[in-house]
Amino acid sequence: MKPFRSLALCVPVLCAAQTPEPAQNPVITFAKTHVDFGKIPADRKAICRYAVTNTGKAYLNITRVEASCGCTYTMIGKWSLAPGESTEVEASFNPAGYRGLVRKSLTVTSNDPVSPKMTLTFEAEVIQEITPDPSTLFFQDVLRSAIKKSSLRLKSGNGLPVQIKEIKAPGAPYLSAVSRMEGNDAVLEVSLDGKKIPQNKQTGADALTIITASERTPVISVFVQWDLKPVVSASPERVGWVEAAAKELKASVVLKQMDGKPFRVLAAKATHPSLHVEGLGKSSAVQHELQIVLSADTKPGTYNESVTFTLDDPNQPELLLRVTAILR
Repeated sequence: MKPFRSLALCVPVLCAAQTPEPAQNPVITFAKTHVDFGKIPADRKAICRYAVTNTGKAYLNITRVEASCGCTYTMIGKWSLAPGESTEVEASFNPAGYRGLVRKSLTVTSNDPVSPKMTLTFEAEVIQEITPDPSTLFFQDVLRSAIKKSSLRLKSGNGLPVQIKEIKAPGAPYLSAVSRMEGNDAVLEVSLDGKKIPQNKQTGADALTIITASERTPVISVFVQWDLKPVVSASPERVGWVEAAAKELKASVVLKQMDGKPFRVLAAKATHPSLHVEGLGKSSAVQHELQIVLSADTKPGTYNESVTFTLDDPNQPELLLRVTAILR
């Protein structure tokens, strides 16, 4: 009898692979992320809109829209979008105070797990109808006996001639200007007359006011900064004592003409009766050595005074010397 043999039947088992369901997530999608306004005037706001759609399979919640600066205002139509639903993000740009090419951005934050933050951008070339170039004039080392000049161009930004009605310098009789046309631009020749600058002023900052025929830019202000050339200097620049009271104090000061031209010291006026100057009345010289004297009868205390020298130099008729004393 033959032994019984068992046959193992291998039955292949086919496991069908199951395709997973697509992720049930929101997807934020913008039709465009950049807008170019082109050329815009500085006095007119520009508005752009970015279309946004939820292309996912769950609700899209937009939680924040933030602009990169305070010059841009943003708003959104809907903050929550069902799958397939769309809305718009609106940006309003105020170009006031800007000039030339400007680039700005917005950041949109949502519950999209792949792109939680999206950046939207826009750019514009801000055109001024009239642009001063430069916007500030500098006059350095001005002589009191001379007139110094500088040019200023008013550039046309709209292709029309710049028409000037009036040029004023309130409170600055030493400033004046005349204009001429070069194409559509107006060119101003600004003059600073050193002879008309008050004797007590060595530096200054003034405004030149230009009245134009433009409706958008009727008034243009150009700042003018200036300083006088110091032709006579004092060494030391300041005199100071820290001493006991009841004794006479002296300090030597040398006044020197920087250009090597002889001059005279005509007078000296102190702000305190106990303060006076010795060595005045000398003939013309390139430099003068004088003595600053504080009387012995000066009472104890702290003194912040000055001496004003009157000179015969036309470019510097006065020189101020600070004097400080602490008497114990």
